[in-house]
Amino acid sequence: MFGLRRTLLACALAAGVVASAVPTATPQVAVAADPPWTIPTSPPRCTTTQANNGDVAGCVLMAGAELPDARGWPRAPFPEPENPTVVAWVNLGLGANETTVAKVQEALNRAGASLIADGAFGSQTLAAVKAYQYANSLPVTGVVDQVMATKLGVQRTVGGTFPPTGWKWLGWGYNGSPALAAFERQLVANTTPIGAMRVGQLRSFKDALPLFEGFYAEIQRKGYVINDGGTWVFRCTASTRKDCAGQTRYSLSNHAFGLASDINTVKNPMVRYYAINGVTACSTPMKTDMPRWVVQTAEKWGLYWGGYAWTSGCQSPTQWRSSVVRDPMHFEFNGTPAQAQAILRRNTGSGKCIDVVNEAGVQVNWCLMRGETPPAGTRVAVTTAPPAGATAALVNIVSTGVQAPGWLAAEDCAARPTGNRAWSTANVRVGRTTSSTAVVPLDSKGRFCIYQSSAFHLVVDVQGYFSPSAAAPDGNLFTPVSPMRTVDSRTNTYCTPEGVCFAPSPVVAPTEVMSVAATGMTPVATMANITVVAPSAPGYTVAGSCDVLAPGAQRYSNVNFTNLDPATANMAVVPTLSTELGSQFCTWSTRNTQLVVDVTGFFAPPAQGGLGYTALTPSRLVDTRKCWKDPITQVERCNLPNAAGSIVRIAAPAGASAVLVNLVAVNATAPGTVTPAACSTFTAARPTAPAVQAVVGGAVANLAAVPVDPDGTFCVKVSSQMHVVADLVGTFSPTGDLRYVTVTPSRLLDSRPPA
Repeated sequence: MFGLRRTLLACALAAGVVASAVPTATPQVAVAADPPWTIPTSPPRCTTTQANNGDVAGCVLMAGAELPDARGWPRAPFPEPENPTVVAWVNLGLGANETTVAKVQEALNRAGASLIADGAFGSQTLAAVKAYQYANSLPVTGVVDQVMATKLGVQRTVGGTFPPTGWKWLGWGYNGSPALAAFERQLVANTTPIGAMRVGQLRSFKDALPLFEGFYAEIQRKGYVINDGGTWVFRCTASTRKDCAGQTRYSLSNHAFGLASDINTVKNPMVRYYAINGVTACSTPMKTDMPRWVVQTAEKWGLYWGGYAWTSGCQSPTQWRSSVVRDPMHFEFNGTPAQAQAILRRNTGSGKCIDVVNEAGVQVNWCLMRGETPPAGTRVAVTTAPPAGATAALVNIVSTGVQAPGWLAAEDCAARPTGNRAWSTANVRVGRTTSSTAVVPLDSKGRFCIYQSSAFHLVVDVQGYFSPSAAAPDGNLFTPVSPMRTVDSRTNTYCTPEGVCFAPSPVVAPTEVMSVAATGMTPVATMANITVVAPSAPGYTVAGSCDVLAPGAQRYSNVNFTNLDPATANMAVVPTLSTELGSQFCTWSTRNTQLVVDVTGFFAPPAQGGLGYTALTPSRLVDTRKCWKDPITQVERCNLPNAAGSIVRIAAPAGASAVLVNLVAVNATAPGTVTPAACSTFTAARPTAPAVQAVVGGAVANLAAVPVDPDGTFCVKVSSQMHVVADLVGTFSPTGDLRYVTVTPSRLLDSRPPA
């Protein structure tokens, strides 16, 4: 029936959540009722992390003396006496406890203090009084005298009309009073019966009501019989005066906010129990009809049970208490609106929970509702298990179930506002499942974040890591090569690793196709651009070492494709087997498709030479939709599409031998390709390999490692009219310190609901 409020729980998610419907099945009476829990002991308090994640089963949510509006709920009005009489001031000091102290506390808060205006003059109020006296050149006595009260604008009053105008006391609450009309409009009620609970019997704020609905529905389904129950009653606590006469706002009950519920009041009375014959009051049985499982169900829904006792609750049956007040009819929610949302999601969601990071950089475990897709503005946290010292990961990011065109950006998980980024990692389109390889920074927890500009699901697979040479002295260096086409099933014979070869034709799923690139080194991984052309149906392609890869269920993918586009490409770094024929890896697809594989570089042990990697904060080098200059000619072009066959020259960072860039084809007027290479490659007519397969009406991206010419530039060539965007991710150079560490590819994240 009453609940003193306890420590403030921190706020978590900034985004709002729409509550889903709760079950309303007819209650089923249990075959055998469990006995009442007459000597209960409280479980541990929920940590802030548990509360923010909604994972509160087995712990209790408790608040401090703050009112719910300090935790994010709407502020309630209060029936202050009308036209009181001003009387002579009485000095107030440590230990005073009355409404005038509350007025002083509120005035000190307006002057910059942070007090709970509960009318109790304690040590914190004493410190605030002294600080105010010092700041205002008053004698620092710690006593509020007439001079200080006048300066604060506080008067001592008595009497007055109570209840004031607009307040009507019904004998049990002020519900329906005109003064409460605006506040009541913020409450919502159950719209369908919940077992014995009639429509409209439960009233609370929209974020909290589903917790009480879920609790009532679940305990009735499991056999607990409810004779009476409810939530919202605007009154003060039963330990003060319910009509609030002579009280402060801090005597308001959680019932006044719709954040408490009483059930079966006659069978579960509020009683003070005493120690008997030297035996602690915690061992005195109480009157209740509540089985323990009912209380545990309440905790799963985030509700604190008054049967644990107020103020001096019992944490064990042997804890000494001379008396305890137990209130077994009473259940209340002491969390924030965001925590209520998190609890609801965990209890009624799809069963899929992901880690998300808000604008403040706070991570919470966020459970998706049934049918929900992570919305626009979500920052999904991806936790890896990197080798010791790794500072970046090579991952494949798949977007699926896209609800609106947009983009994603892989970034660190530091505090960052919602909105546009200065770069992108991938672009997404409705109806397409898109794969995008990325090199992402890792924090000290082995995490990175993915920000998404529209609603879609994410799947993330790790392929490898980059570590400083000190942490990975045997880590691998990169050697770019002139593109080598190892497979083109449209025009050339292709073979399986068993030596079975086929004439040019679509590869029939799940045929395994071998790529062999002749090199003078023994690489551990190969960088290759894999292109799927004219697939028979949506599916995916996997690449891996031929001695490991086999058709069947996989822990990762490299290219996800749809038959809506003529061609789909993605860069992959593939574990490689060195043979006497050359560097060998294999691919296989879930659908019949034409396959093109272009090898663009190798990662090999440092003894074989190569370039180290330097990770950079992603930055936009060129966006031809805006103004940009050719770094050699200094000719400026502004929002001019690149004609078919044109070449865009881009300046690389000083000292770079190759750049890792994310290339985006935008606003293509016809299907085409974007081909990156050293600018001299195009003039020398050496082989080149497209990286991006442009489509009409969409933005398509792919990662590419591009050699840099001695003049410090690299180029991209377009085969049809389009705009080009290039975002710099990192560089390869002789002085780059990061080395590539291979791992068995595996899945890190899949936000899609369980099958």
